Amino acid sequence: YLKAQEEKGMLRFITCGSVDDGKSTLIGRLLWDSQLIFEDQLAALEADSKRVGTQGENVDYALLLDGLQAEREQGITI
Repeated sequence: YLKAQEEKGMLRFITCGSVDDGKSTLIGRLLWDSQLIFEDQLAALEADSKRVGTQGENVDYALLLDGLQAEREQGITI
């Protein structure tokens, strides 16, 4: 798996918008759809989505980007 990751190119882009426009969710969804999430990250994402997610029973893609406990407690990304 790691060998396949080494061969992939890098894409850089900018996202901007107002508060709660879904910037982190968009980036998380792009990572999910491009299958660039390691298995341990996927397991943690699914567990965290059930525990603190804001999307009900669905995966909360924004959780891929918020690493601080304060972000998760407040439901925001900084």
